[in-house]
Amino acid sequence: MRCNWRRWLWGVVPLVGLGLAAAQYERAAIEQDLTERAERAMKGHGAYWAVVNFSGRDVVLTGDATTDKERREAAAELRRVWGVGDINNNAGLPPVAEPYTWSAQRRGDRIRLQGHYPNRAVRQTIIGMTKAAVPGLEVVNRMRLARGAPANDTWLAALSFGLKQLASLRRGEVKLDDLTMSISGAAEDTASYRLITTALKSGPPKGITLASVQIAAPVVSPYTWSAQFAGGQLELSGHVASEGARSEVLGAARTAAVGTTVVDRMEPAGGAPKGWSDAAAALIKQIVRLQSGSAEMKDTAVVVGGIAADDVQMKAVREGLRTSLPEAFKLTDQIRVREDKAAQEKAAAEKAAAEKAAAEKAAAEKAAAEKAAAEKAAVEKAAAEKAAAEKAAAEKAAAEKAAAEKAAAEKAAAEKAAAEKAAAEKAAAEKAAAEKAAAEKAAAEKAAAEKAAAEKAAAEKAVACRRDLSTLGKAHPVAFERGSAQIEEEGAATLDRIAAAIKTCPGVAIAAEGHADIEGSAEHNQRLSVKRAQVVADYLIRAGVAAEQVQVAGFGTSRPAASNKTAADRAKNRRTEIVVRP
Repeated sequence: MRCNWRRWLWGVVPLVGLGLAAAQYERAAIEQDLTERAERAMKGHGAYWAVVNFSGRDVVLTGDATTDKERREAAAELRRVWGVGDINNNAGLPPVAEPYTWSAQRRGDRIRLQGHYPNRAVRQTIIGMTKAAVPGLEVVNRMRLARGAPANDTWLAALSFGLKQLASLRRGEVKLDDLTMSISGAAEDTASYRLITTALKSGPPKGITLASVQIAAPVVSPYTWSAQFAGGQLELSGHVASEGARSEVLGAARTAAVGTTVVDRMEPAGGAPKGWSDAAAALIKQIVRLQSGSAEMKDTAVVVGGIAADDVQMKAVREGLRTSLPEAFKLTDQIRVREDKAAQEKAAAEKAAAEKAAAEKAAAEKAAAEKAAAEKAAVEKAAAEKAAAEKAAAEKAAAEKAAAEKAAAEKAAAEKAAAEKAAAEKAAAEKAAAEKAAAEKAAAEKAAAEKAAAEKAAAEKAVACRRDLSTLGKAHPVAFERGSAQIEEEGAATLDRIAAAIKTCPGVAIAAEGHADIEGSAEHNQRLSVKRAQVVADYLIRAGVAAEQVQVAGFGTSRPAASNKTAADRAKNRRTEIVVRP
């Protein structure tokens, strides 16, 4: 019987297929095991930058080392991992930055770090320094790895000095170009302004050049200032618009009050009304002309008081204030003339003496006249007394009648005034009640309208927020290297943006959906896609996203973004997408 070899093929072909499948499965298991042990070795060695990609037992090492020594040491550590074959060391070095720049910006409750850092240990040191300098503020890291940093101790000392100044600013920025520093911003309050100006006068650490300082004083309201002049001393206190304005005011004081001690207690602050320096100089010039005087400004309201030597001096000061104060400032005048007590007492004594002499003379003349009249009137006395008695009786009757009429008129007037007052009070009460009811109705209607508008705006904002978050997640998937579930710096920057966007959409639910290319077995790729999704979800949770907002799903190779035919297409499929849930 002849052997028909074609019949054997029906048994050989399945066996060959099973053998190939087993070999492929075993290869994937070996690669997975080597990848996990190599990654643990790299992390244990401190080479967090290192990325390993196995093909069988051979490995390709990629990533950016800090130094060439670090690159070689990572390859040597891989050789110690049992089972590793050939090592292709493709690890690179970060670029050299010239100049070596760094900056920290503060906006409200957020600090943004940008520029370069020399290695990962220094990056963590910088983030720790920032959190210590401005505790409680959100720190956003946008720094990039680069070589070419200045001497480490001097450079970090400059960063520490700059961050301490930034803590005193409400908003501002500290920048370093190599070892040249610039600081700008607005102070939090007057105490912070004093603190930072004192520190800047003392100067930065040794080796640091301070190229530019632009610090704005805090804005205050109301804007107050005062000047007190007495006993050969002029004291200035309150707010001053700037150091230039301080120089102008002190110059005006020393010019107007030559020989007078000038005491400066003014504090820098923004918010001065227009023409403030001119007003302060004019007030100083006039109050030092008085024997003693004071001037107070509250925004554009001015009160001037003091003692003038005489009317001429008082009128001259008043005229000077009227013509020299800027038009926008409103003056309240409380200047008065000093009273001379001794002169008043002398005048009073002379007047009393003259009145006494006149009284004595009149008394003497009266006595003589009375004596002559008595002699003459002795005959007419009886008739005169009778006539006087009749006249007195008539006058008394007339006075009593006038008093009765006056009392009646006053009573009628009082009753009329009381009636008019009661009517006016009643009308005012009714008017006030009507105005109150109208105001309450208008307030209720306004509150209802504002509430409806706020609810509508909140709903529209929520829809727009979800839409923008969905667009951001679709436009920026997180990409991974072959066989890797490690997030690169570019992916971390993308996830920081997405985390910030999620936190602006309260209650939104998202899913981290992992995917893989077709390299490797389906089971391996399924596990890898889940791992990639979980790594992204963990990153978002660490960035402040609530854990209950994040779901995780892995789809292996079932949902490719590209065809898997080319390396570029496969790179597009190694991804995790952020999807907004309904």
